[in-house]
Amino acid sequence: MASIRSTQVGQFLTVKKVAQVYGSNSKIQFLTNHTNRPGSNYPKVEDPNKILEVGMKVQITGKGKAQTKYRQSYVTVIDDRNNEFDIFASDLKRHFE
Repeated sequence: MASIRSTQVGQFLTVKKVAQVYGSNSKIQFLTNHTNRPGSNYPKVEDPNKILEVGMKVQITGKGKAQTKYRQSYVTVIDDRNNEFDIFASDLKRHFE
């Protein structure tokens, strides 16, 4: 089970729940749920290059502390399609093994 404390730069994580990369610009990109459920915080993306399927791997390229870029701590990762994005600490256990 992935957590901020146990993850290291260079480590690979495996997606265990479908997710998506979302962001309003190229500098701020982060992981969210891939759902069209009413009341979800972010719209469902349709671009297949932004959807992470179960079994995909991402590599950790950095870690950030809470209150720096976001309210909570996060890891920065890159996938095999060269999408670089952040994963919040609260989403690590939910979306990754």
